[in-house]
Order: sequence, then structure tokens, then C-alpha cells
Amino acid sequence: MLLVIIIGSISLIYNAFAISVSERSRYLGMLSSVGATTREKRNSVFFEGAIIGVISIPLGVICGMIGIGITFRFINSMLEAAIGVTEKLTLVVTPSSLAMTCLISIVTIFISTYIPAQRASKISAIDAIRQTMDIKLTGKTVKTSKLVQRLFGIEAELGLKNLKRNKRRYYATVFSLVISIVLFLSVFFFTSNMQRSLDLTQKGYNYDIGVYKNGEVATIDERLMKSIVSLEGVTEYSLIKQWFGAFTWVAEKSIPEGAKPPQAPDQGRYKYNLRVNALSEDKLKAYAQKVGIEYAKLTNPAHPTAILIDVMTHIDEKNKKTIETRGIHGRAGEMLDIVSTDNNKESVSKVELAAVTDQFPMGLIQSSFEVHLVVSEPVFDQLMKKSKDEAYSGLYLNSKDPLKTQQNIEEMKNDLAVRNLFQERQRSEQKILLLSVFVYGFVALITAVSVANILNTISTSVALRKREFAMLRSVGMTPKSFNKMMNYESIFYGIKALTYGLPVSVVIMALIYRAFMHSFSYGFIVPWTSMLYVIVAVFVIVSLSMYYASMKVKKANIIDALKQENL
Repeated sequence: MLLVIIIGSISLIYNAFAISVSERSRYLGMLSSVGATTREKRNSVFFEGAIIGVISIPLGVICGMIGIGITFRFINSMLEAAIGVTEKLTLVVTPSSLAMTCLISIVTIFISTYIPAQRASKISAIDAIRQTMDIKLTGKTVKTSKLVQRLFGIEAELGLKNLKRNKRRYYATVFSLVISIVLFLSVFFFTSNMQRSLDLTQKGYNYDIGVYKNGEVATIDERLMKSIVSLEGVTEYSLIKQWFGAFTWVAEKSIPEGAKPPQAPDQGRYKYNLRVNALSEDKLKAYAQKVGIEYAKLTNPAHPTAILIDVMTHIDEKNKKTIETRGIHGRAGEMLDIVSTDNNKESVSKVELAAVTDQFPMGLIQSSFEVHLVVSEPVFDQLMKKSKDEAYSGLYLNSKDPLKTQQNIEEMKNDLAVRNLFQERQRSEQKILLLSVFVYGFVALITAVSVANILNTISTSVALRKREFAMLRSVGMTPKSFNKMMNYESIFYGIKALTYGLPVSVVIMALIYRAFMHSFSYGFIVPWTSMLYVIVAVFVIVSLSMYYASMKVKKANIIDALKQENL
């Protein structure tokens, strides 16, 4: 990411100096005619860069310190809730950090000015007068396809010839656009993957409070449930009967490497834990509709059916990766063995998978090397008859005030264990918000740099073509035709930039993805929506830049523009 930013910064400064040298080519030629040496002309550009550095580096450092100071004041209120620390972030400026910032800035400015300075040193008086270094006209150079004129008219052909006529300026503008595209898409992809990685490290609880029964009877009866859900502040609840002792055997060859449990296989099979969950009738109806199956398919105890939630997140201790993957790779319509053991004897029940999904109902969360089955209460009772295991139940609540609700439940004194997950989820959300402040502020800054780069390059490039535009107007080009020509130039710029910018961005996104894969494991997703935004933004920004610059050019007097001594 630092490399992408440095390249973007160098390109912005380089284009500014390259255009400045092109604009002053006659001036530099005049210096040659009165005895200026190569070294003196080169040093004049370096001196210009030094002056800009003397002004911009202190301003940049001051603005950076003010900006990060304001950011710290804004996020300090989130820190304690997000990462559990009471110490506040404060702005500390060290000599080493200032020296490093100044050094990087100086090197960036030097690299940016080196090529323009070398070019300036080689400008001779004759070449500057003839403009041979900026404009090289041959039939082959400005040749365009006849199809362009037939499809779009003479204005499009003129626009394309204008671009070909001065390739230096054309390439500089396209390069600015490409860098801007790469900067934005790379940073956006980087930040979205940071968000995705952070989400993977969180457990994604979908409830505030879990209530469990202690003692010999581990199930919550209806009377106790009603007394709890009637408490002030409770907005939603789900009572789930659960069977924890079940498992299933899965063939080793059908499980990807990243999803294999840590224990060794047994006769070519892996043991996968199953958690069988029975939802109440109303909750199961809503969940069945959510995953797209009929509720009636789940209610027949004589032919048990279930919904398989075949997704899990676990930490690969060997590679130190957080992995999101499917578990047993079940398919709808398959029969699944539910195995339980009693005195080393296996008891097997078969259920048909009515649906396979990655959506969790309220109260269930992802587990490591464990997948969930959701069944109806009649099917659950039928399965438990074949097992010696004990059924448990959990009551999962959402509340307007989880802390107050927890206190009220604990005061009931019914051998209840209460787990308040609201604070943990709130901390996760605060982490994401804290991260967003930095990363989206970073995106905004990069976007501003990119837009400034494009506006500077295009508007300056158009401004340097006053003579050319005045000549076209002098031979009869109407304002309408002039606008069409500029519009076609904008389109050509945009298409060319996107042709190079999008593939380069995809390559850089792949490299960023590979870097994340050292610690996480999830699928590569191309940000199509962001690419669409970039495509629209490129054409909008280029069109506005061309329009703004051309409006100033059109106001110029034709005679005065034709007398202009530089491009």
C-alpha cells in the first residue's frame, strides 16, 4: 500500500513539473540562446522543486499533526469500549518521525523532478523555437481509423488526432488517470478486506443474553420462560432445545484441506460434531421461510428432516489462519447419519437434509469443527428417544437494556446461568467503527489526491493548447463542434485509462489478497460495485476537467491566442 501511495504521489508531482517544463520550453530555449549551460537549465528545475519543498513540506507536517490530533480527540471516546483500555491516544511528535517524513518528501520531490530536469537541460534554442520536442507531426503519428469519422464525425477524428499529435501530454494525462484508478481501487479493496478480516475474528452473536438452567434439570420450562420474557426491556426471544452429544462421520476425500478437523482420521473418515437444535413452531416457520423451504416438510417424526447450517469459522493453529469454510459439504436431499455413543456403542439415526444454508437463526452461532442441524420439536423428541444423551435448552434474548435485563434475571434466583453478549458485540462494533474512522479517512485523502492529480493534469494540458483551439476557431469551427470534440477527447481519455487502470488494479488487489491470506482464509471477491463507481467517476471527472479548462480557453481572443509564444 505504501508503494502504491508513493507512486501516486510521485506521478502527481512529476506531471506538474513535466507540464511546467513543456510550458516553458521556449523560455528555456531562450536561456540556451544567451549562453545558459545544460547544468544551469537542469538546476533551474531542481531549484523550483526545492522551493516547492520548502513551502509544502512544513505545511504538510503541520496539517498532518493537526489532522491526526483532531482524529485522536474524536476516537478517544471509542477506545475504552472498543479495546478495553483507559489510556487515551495523545499526539507525540518525535525528531525521528519528523526527519523520516521530511526525508521521504524530499526523495519523492527529487525523483519527481529528475526526469523533467534532465529534459529541460537538453532543450536547445532551435528545438525550443520549432517545438520539436513537444510536437512531432508525421502522417503515421496522427493517422486515425476511417471508422472513427464515419461513426462519430469529424469532431471525434480531430479529438483523436489532437491526442496523437502530442503524445507526451496525452500519456501524462492517461498515466494520471491510471494512477488515480489504481490508488482508489487498491485502497478500497485493502480497507474492505481489513473489515472482512475483522469480521472473521468476531463471533457474530445475534442475540444479547443467553439464559441457561443449572442443576439436575437442564431445560427451561414454559412457566420460567414466560416469566423471563415478560421482563421489562425484552424485545425478542427464542427458546431452543439442544442436543450436544451427536456427531457424524465424513469421508476424508470429501473434505477440503482447510476444513479437516485437527484429530487424525479413523479409517478414512473424520468425526464432525453435530449440534441438533429444535426451534419453537413460530420461530421455525419464520426460519424455514427465510431459507426457502416449506415448514410442513420439517414436522413429520416418522420421516425426520432437518436444515443443515453448513458453515464454520475456525483457527488453523498450524498456519495461524482464521478460516471461513463449509463443514461437511452436505447437499439438500441427502440422508445424514446422526451418531451418538453409549458405552462405546454407536446408535445411528437418519435424517433427510431438506435444505443447506449459511444463515443462522437467532440464538445459534458458528462453531469450530461443528455444524448445526435445525429441526422441529416433534422430530427432536423422536431423535432423543434413540439417544441416552440429555437434552438441554437455552433461552436467547434481545433487550433494550441488556445490563438491566441481566440484573433482573439474576435476581429471580432460579439456578440460572446468564451470559451477557451485548458488551462483547458492542466492543466488536466499536472496533469496526474505530477502524472505519482511519481507513475511510485514508480513502477520502487518497481520493482527494487522485482528483487533484486529474484536474491539475487535464486543465493544464488544455490550457497549453490555446493556440491550437484558436486556430480551429479561426477556420470556422462552431462552439457546438468544439464542445463535441472536447467530449470525444474526454471519452478517449477515459477509455484508455480504464483499459490500463482496471487490469493493473486487479493485479494489485490479488497481491493484497495474497498478503491477507497469510493470516486469513476466505474467497477472493472482485469489487464490481466499486469498479462501476470508478468507471462513472473517471468519465465525470475527465468531462468536468475538460469542460472547466475549455470554458476558459473559449473566452480567449482568437488573435491574442494565435500570437501566444508558448504551447
